[in-house]
Amino acid sequence: MKRVVVTLALLLSLDAAADPRYDELKRVVNRNTGIAHMTRGVNMYTLIALRSCVADGDIPLLTQMLSDRDRVTRLAAAYVLVDMGALGRAALEQEATHPADVDERMLLRDALQDADSPDRKPLKDYPLTERERSSIKGCAKKP
Repeated sequence: MKRVVVTLALLLSLDAAADPRYDELKRVVNRNTGIAHMTRGVNMYTLIALRSCVADGDIPLLTQMLSDRDRVTRLAAAYVLVDMGALGRAALEQEATHPADVDERMLLRDALQDADSPDRKPLKDYPLTERERSSIKGCAKKP
């Protein structure tokens, strides 16, 4: 039984990796990832870039990204889902019912807490200069 589950998980991850849209969103995350103190991480550029590339129809794809091997991709997907309102929150809540491991459970819990924060602002309202906004590398095609 365990072998069947592992095989199914591998097939699903290969399917996601073979999806051109998935690859495009991963490229957006990678092009806008910050580096500080020799550590790669998510910053507001990452989140704003990914958010500018997705619409409600991409929620299933963002949900798949929550299981990506790359932690930066998982973080970016979670916080963009938070920014997508009720539909994004519902996707996070659904994923939180069956987290794969402790790391995923904590990621989902933190994202859902952020969604409930009274201080949270939409990504589009994040204060950036025009120069900073123009440096964000988004998608080839807008949703």
